[in-house]
Formats: sequence, structure tokens, C-alpha cells
Amino acid sequence: MMATRKPEGMVELNGYVPQELKREFKVACTAIDRTMGDVLTELIQNWLQEQKQKKEPK
Repeated sequence: MMATRKPEGMVELNGYVPQELKREFKVACTAIDRTMGDVLTELIQNWLQEQKQKKEPK
């Protein structure tokens, strides 16, 4: 069995989600021809930006 090479500068992130949610996510990513990893990266970046904006003084 060959080891999968990870892209430079990338790390693996693990967590548990409901099985049906994972299935729907995979189908949705496939429908737009994007990897789950790419979409997860975008979602995490957006979430972090939202958290920063919530902390900014008004």
C-alpha cells in the first residue's frame, strides 16, 4: 500500500460529524467539482473572519 503524500504546508484535521451530514457534504462538493478539503478550508477561513469581526469594538 502506497502512502498518500500530503501537500506541502498542509496538516490533517480530524473530527466527527453525523454520517448523513458527511454524505451530503461530499455530494455537494462533487457537484461543484471541488474537494471536501478545499471547501472545509474556505469554511474555516470564513468562520474565523466572522469571529474576528464579532470581537472588533463597535
